[in-house]
Amino acid sequence: MIRISKTKFIGLSVLFLQFIICSIIQLFGIQLSYERMSILALTQTLLDIAVLKVSGLPIVSVPNMFGVFSLLFHCGQIIKKGFNIKGTVPLPFENYAEISTIQIAFSFYLISQTVYYIALLVGFHSHKESIIAAKYKNLEEDADTLVYGKVLLILGTIPRLYIDIVSLIGARNSGYAGVYSLYIPGPIQAMAFFFDAGLIFVLFGCKKRSDVVFFAVLVYKCLMMTTGSRQDKVVFLLIWVYVFFFIINRITFTKILVLAGACIVGFAFISAVGAARGGDSTGIRETLNVMRDGKLSNMLGGSLGEFGASFVTLEVAIRYTPSQMAYGYGRSYLAGVLSIIPLLVKQIPVLAKAGYFLSQLPDDLTFAFGGSYLGELYYNFSWVGIVGNYVVGSTNITLHNSLMSKKNITRKCLDAIVATAMILFVRGYFTDMVQKLAWTYFIVYIVRLCQQRKRRKSCKEEWYNVECRYTDL
Repeated sequence: MIRISKTKFIGLSVLFLQFIICSIIQLFGIQLSYERMSILALTQTLLDIAVLKVSGLPIVSVPNMFGVFSLLFHCGQIIKKGFNIKGTVPLPFENYAEISTIQIAFSFYLISQTVYYIALLVGFHSHKESIIAAKYKNLEEDADTLVYGKVLLILGTIPRLYIDIVSLIGARNSGYAGVYSLYIPGPIQAMAFFFDAGLIFVLFGCKKRSDVVFFAVLVYKCLMMTTGSRQDKVVFLLIWVYVFFFIINRITFTKILVLAGACIVGFAFISAVGAARGGDSTGIRETLNVMRDGKLSNMLGGSLGEFGASFVTLEVAIRYTPSQMAYGYGRSYLAGVLSIIPLLVKQIPVLAKAGYFLSQLPDDLTFAFGGSYLGELYYNFSWVGIVGNYVVGSTNITLHNSLMSKKNITRKCLDAIVATAMILFVRGYFTDMVQKLAWTYFIVYIVRLCQQRKRRKSCKEEWYNVECRYTDL
């Protein structure tokens, strides 16, 4: 017989009631103004985070980061319009679908978000023993962590530098358009991902110099962000800061205040990058000039307008599926799995189109669109795709449970790496992350086999030397 605590039972009751209310809104076609949509979306997220907090899930956690990012990317423009917040909007969501489709897309988001938080609450396990500042007793494991990191860094440095250098050159010559138009083959991107993965291993493995590594990487990623390409850097730094302050070290009230101030400055910096990349060239000087000249008066509205464009992908998926795009029926995810083998998916047109489903629509319609995990779910399974959010929630809460447990360091590193990919998945495609993660796991597995073989050989030699000394006696 399954037993659940009273707190979890009450929390699940609240979430199921929320699910019923959101379903009624859709089933009865209740029309909502943009202001009411905004209030409903914000209230839902705050309520769900509070429910999880009462059950023991920390507010600052990977599952909540994903939920907040989903709110920002799918409802950012709606919130901006609902509260009449000033700021630029590159891809206005009202231009791509009628109000009826927008209402359906918003209902899909609400119900999906509810299912996501239900999965979090069901899968959450409270850990009474904190692992903060824990001392790991397995010295071999500590050593292996650095070995994994060094190997990944060696393999990923050249691809990472290649991408970063061509991005800097493109940004300097043609602004963000020069960066956006760059074509980087998937295998090179996957190998460049080794570099970021290696940094996380090194951060866990460098006990004495972790602060030096932390700040050096922070500065480097911020510098590369000034090219105008912010998405992967922001998410990486989000997990980077989370791991350093909440997993490896002990968080204190003073550090929380410092982090809060740093977040405000960081948000201003990210917004300045967005404002600067509209020029003929982008870089650190242009970004600092924007911050110095005080051109951030519409900072919040501009950020909501830009980041909230993932809702456009969702509404376009709903509008054109299946009228112009046949349902994927899971082909997007099959394409993601097969993308582990380079160039294989491109040889199968039906999978290549499903992997990036918007490619089936005219380029003049979908130009500059990003991805959306919700749009991808709808394209593949229509309303049944809501169930997929339970899988997403279960994955994220499993990552959290592992990071907050006393499992080995290697597992924590891998979980942190997966967490970066999962948060990027909010406004991406499944295919984007599978190859990177699979190749990273493969490298770690090969290095692990080599380390085990090395130890066995060392043990045999040591045992042989002991036998020889015993025979001499």
